[in-house]
Amino acid sequence: MRTTVSAIPLTGADCFLRAFDGEIRRHNRASHVSQLVLRLGPGFDTARFTKLVEEVAGAEPLLRAPILRPLGVGAPVYRTRAAGRCAPPPVIVHDAAGPRSEALPEVFSRRLNERVSCRRGELLRFDVVRHDSGAGGSDLAMSWLHMLFDGSGSERFVARLDECFRGARQPTDLPEPGEFEPPTRKGPSLAEVGARARTWQRWVQRFGERPTHSLAGPLSRAQQALGYDVLSLSERDSERAMARAKEQAGFLTPMLFFLAAAVRAHHAVYRSRGLDPGSYLVPLPVDVRPKGVAGAVFRTHVSLLWFQVAPECADDLGTLLEELKRQRLASIKAGHVENGLHAMRFARYAPMRLYTGLARRHLGGELCSFFFAWTGEFCAGLNRFLGAEVVDGFHVPPAPASPRAARPARVQRRRRGSRGRPTIPHRVRPEGSG
Repeated sequence: MRTTVSAIPLTGADCFLRAFDGEIRRHNRASHVSQLVLRLGPGFDTARFTKLVEEVAGAEPLLRAPILRPLGVGAPVYRTRAAGRCAPPPVIVHDAAGPRSEALPEVFSRRLNERVSCRRGELLRFDVVRHDSGAGGSDLAMSWLHMLFDGSGSERFVARLDECFRGARQPTDLPEPGEFEPPTRKGPSLAEVGARARTWQRWVQRFGERPTHSLAGPLSRAQQALGYDVLSLSERDSERAMARAKEQAGFLTPMLFFLAAAVRAHHAVYRSRGLDPGSYLVPLPVDVRPKGVAGAVFRTHVSLLWFQVAPECADDLGTLLEELKRQRLASIKAGHVENGLHAMRFARYAPMRLYTGLARRHLGGELCSFFFAWTGEFCAGLNRFLGAEVVDGFHVPPAPASPRAARPARVQRRRRGSRGRPTIPHRVRPEGSG
């Protein structure tokens, strides 16, 4: 049913993302925006889609609610009561000349470099690019501030929009029942939460014993224009890649194979440039939706598993996979998934710069080597969207300032004016395709 509470608290992961959004906005004027892209066949009803978004935004205030701290203190919340004063999510329709190509419309990457304001409820927007007035298909990009959905939530949101189009769901019924209600089961005491948060903090601090050095250049306040490539595989190649991932990394953990591949891709660049990575430090989001609201749509429901490997481990894929599997099992047994969740919840009340302060003090100035996420099969079961066939679809990660945005000021002053090293563009593989 329609959200009626006047304020919805951000999750701990939301606050982490909000802090990172604030950090990158201070340095390159972008925002921590993610995208979901659907490549659609002919028949997409653009007019009906625009009207549907208006109906949904009118029925669900969270889609345009400003994010603020009550009276400037306390944990930040979605001020749903103030949503009526904010503009609804825009739907911008573009007509492209010529037939559709493999390359995505330039406007999609441009959206990732724009600056939006969560204080003004600028959380969501859509771009539709029609080819041959729609007869040649359409490309749809849903761009959102990463606090509104996580990857899984964005897929559920798109699926529920299509259900509204087909009359299978009402626009007032987008959230999961009970999604915004506080947990009924009594959680750990404040003392236990604090103790587990400190345990997690000490674990993360140990990564600073061998700091990571990302491929990004020195800290810069100049506006960056970062983009991405999309690599599409055939169905046969996708099946072969997934089969290999399950065989080598385990049936339940194929993401470790792709994480290892990403580490080795970075490792090859470091070796070709004669650079020292220090170590490879990568956080892996873990879905922590509570039982009873496993289908939650809104907000970010993740904790982080951190992996740190020495460069010599990356020389051999088998060695690297064994090390990642060992670290994953050890972290789960040590309770680091739950500890990280408690730490992020505990830190909701702290100033945003607490997070980047952790990197400055304990991680040598850099948060991680690169970002990695895995959502599994993309939009499982969504074969048509508003009357058009879904030809392809995938997530596009944010293109913000690099993790080096967290470097300490003293390093910034020392490197000011230097050219530094070039930034590698994001390379994205369609989710579920391997």
